[in-house]
Amino acid sequence: MLPVPWAQNLCGVVTSYQPCCGKTLCEGCMRASKGEIIKGKMKDLCLFCRVPHPRSCNDVWKRIHKRMKLKDAEAFNYKGLAHHHGTYGVPIDLNKEVELLEKAAELGSVTAYNTLASIYWEGRGLDDGQTVRVLIERDAEKAVRYYKIAAMGGHEGARSWLGIIEEFFNNNMDRAMKHYVISARSGFSLALEKVGEGYKAGHVTKDEYASTLRAYKDSCDEMKSEQRTIAAAMHKEKGW
Repeated sequence: MLPVPWAQNLCGVVTSYQPCCGKTLCEGCMRASKGEIIKGKMKDLCLFCRVPHPRSCNDVWKRIHKRMKLKDAEAFNYKGLAHHHGTYGVPIDLNKEVELLEKAAELGSVTAYNTLASIYWEGRGLDDGQTVRVLIERDAEKAVRYYKIAAMGGHEGARSWLGIIEEFFNNNMDRAMKHYVISARSGFSLALEKVGEGYKAGHVTKDEYASTLRAYKDSCDEMKSEQRTIAAAMHKEKGW
C-alpha cells in the first residue's frame, strides 16, 4: 500500500488500471504476484478484487463498459487512450479519444485532464501524405486551464509543464521555478533538473535547492520497494 504517483515512471513506479475493480495497481505488486503464481502459491486473480483476469479483448471491454456505467472516470480515460493507440481491437479514432477523455475529466480524472492539456497545447491532426487534416484546433488557453486542474489534483508532470509554459512562453522565471520546485519535491526528475538550472542561474537560493533535493529523495524513497525496482528494470530493459 505504498504511494502511487500520477505520472508514469515517476521514481521508477509503473502502474496499470484494472478493468475488473477500477483500481490502479503498481507493476511491482503485479510482477511479484506472477512469480508466486508460477510457484503455485497464488491463484491467477486480480490482486485487489480477486476475480479472474480477462481472457479476451471482448472480456476486457465488457468490464470497461460496466465500469463506465458506474461513472468510473478512469474507465472512460482507459477507453479514450485505447482509441489513440488502437489497443485491444479498438479502432484508432482521435475525435472519439478526446470525447471520452473529456468525459473522464468531467468525472474527475486527473490523468485525463493532463492528457487533454497536452492535446490542446499542441493541436491534433492527421497527415495522409498529401494534406494535413486538423482534428483538434490548438487552444493554449484551454490547455493551461487543464494543466492547472491536473496540477492541483497532484499530477507531477502537469505541474512541471506549467513551469515550462511560464519559463518559455510567459518569460516569468519566478513563477516557473515555483512550479518546478513543487513538481521536483513530488519526485519528478525533469523538474529537479530545472530547479538545478535555476540555482546555477541565481533564480533559486542554495537553501531552497538543498531542501528540494531532500524532498525529491524523500518522495522517491517513500514510493520505493524491491518489487517496484525489479519491475522498473524490466520495463527499461524492454524499452517501454
